[in-house]
Order: sequence, then structure tokens, then C-alpha cells
Amino acid sequence: MTHFGKRLASAAQSATLMPQSLPARLLLPGGAERSCDVTAIDPDSALFLCSETVPEGTPLTALIEEIGRVDGIVGETAEGGFWVNFDFIPGRQPRFVRHLRWLVRRERGLAAAERRHTRYEPRSSAARFTLPGGRDQPCEVIDISLSGAGLRCRIKPSIGSPVTLGRMKGRVVRHFAEGFAIEFLTPLERSDLDSALR
Repeated sequence: MTHFGKRLASAAQSATLMPQSLPARLLLPGGAERSCDVTAIDPDSALFLCSETVPEGTPLTALIEEIGRVDGIVGETAEGGFWVNFDFIPGRQPRFVRHLRWLVRRERGLAAAERRHTRYEPRSSAARFTLPGGRDQPCEVIDISLSGAGLRCRIKPSIGSPVTLGRMKGRVVRHFAEGFAIEFLTPLERSDLDSALR
């Protein structure tokens, strides 16, 4: 199970456990990759359990299911794995912390109502998204919020892949049976929800 750090917020401190670990993929210098599981996470770092170690000080990119892409540097070792200290671009960490808080609240059963109030069905569900290299794909927008969207599509880009939906740039953060979810790089305003898909 995944432990959430107690620095998230006083409201979240009593709910620090997830029922399962979060699968992750590490992208290392030179193109090597590692499959891991995140078993502890806080706003500054995460514990990755991997079958192979990575030297301390190695810069890497982590693609964490439910969370998305995070850059970091390998820190101290731990039993069965190692810590990664996150290296955020300006403005990224506050959004990251908000998402961690939401994950904690979801495990407490407090987030479902919040998501119902912040997700909307678009007036027109037909849309297209663009992959790196300019490849254009049709999709159906299941729902959209100020921070992301759920898409029904026959293909599922890998977690962490950059995509453009209408005018919005984002990254794939989760797969589900019918498609995938993206997180926008810049949150929308409520008045922009429909026009963003055009």
C-alpha cells in the first residue's frame, strides 16, 4: 500500500494509507527504463520499490499512475528500493500537492462529491486529440473538468505522454477500460470549458 506523507494538510494527516501501491515507470539517462511501485509519497519525494537499483544522484523522470509525470533525482536507498527527490518546475508543486490531497480525500470517501461538482459533460462529446509528431486521433469526451478530461478512444497513449485536446495541452495520467484521462498543463476557467475543445 502507498503511504501519504503527513505534510499534506492537517485534514489529511489521519488518512495516510492507500489500499495498493501506485505502479510507475522510471525513464533514466541514456534511454533505460525501470518498472517500479511507489509505496510512499509526500510533496517532496517518493519511495520507489524496484528490482534493480539506480545510483544515488541519478536524474530521472517518473511516470506514476494516478499522478502523472514528475522529474527528480535519486536519493537515499531503502529496503527493496530507493527514494526520489522531486525537482519541480516553477508553479508545478502546488498543483502536485493539491492532487495528493485529493487522493487522500478519495481514500477517505470525501472526494466523490467534489468530483461530481467539478466534472461536466460537454455539449458536444466528439473531439480529436493530437499526439507527439502531429498524429491526430478521434475520441469522445466522457467528461471534462477545470483540470483535465476523460476520453473514450480505441488507443491508449502511455502514461505521461503529452497530448493536445482541442486548444488544451496536457499529459496522460490514467488508463481505464474505455480510454484514458489527461491532466491539463494549465487549468481552465469555468467559462472556457466548451470553447477549449474547439
